[in-house]
Amino acid sequence: MATHEPASRDQLSIEAIAPALLDDPLAYLFADHFRQRRLCAALRHHAETGHVDRAEAEMIVGYLRRDLVLHYRDEDEDLFPLLLRRALPEDDLAAALGRLAEDHRQARQSLEAIIGALAGRPADDPVKLARGMRKLMLAYAASEQLHMAAENGIVLAIARIRLRREDLKAMSRNMKQRRGVPA
Repeated sequence: MATHEPASRDQLSIEAIAPALLDDPLAYLFADHFRQRRLCAALRHHAETGHVDRAEAEMIVGYLRRDLVLHYRDEDEDLFPLLLRRALPEDDLAAALGRLAEDHRQARQSLEAIIGALAGRPADDPVKLARGMRKLMLAYAASEQLHMAAENGIVLAIARIRLRREDLKAMSRNMKQRRGVPA
């Protein structure tokens, strides 16, 4: 396995996003991608060390069970369909958005295994990671980095141009509703 610089506790934290940012759903998604990069850094770090302290494991599990699920829904149920509706033929987005949605479906299997490993034995502190889990965490982090690069560099860039004010308002409303934030 590749060795990276040790990550500090601050680098591994996944901070909440201010709910007010939901008023600008594309900025919210972009900020959430930063959180996902932090998650990937944490997964790589723990895969390399072979263990996760209990508090960190619980934070990661909470993020995966709630925040990441919501993020995937934001994209699959709002962003991708809206963008398909507004895209021009020369944007050629249908195949790319289909691949990204499929990435979400495939990632869920890996995420369930990661959640199981981190939450499986609550008394364990630190949580020791089996070799197969360490490989899975590294593979997921690498795949997610590529996925986010496509979303940031292509999808969000085109969305900023193509989506209309009413699309963004509807998207904001749906994202708030998913999170229980008043509209």
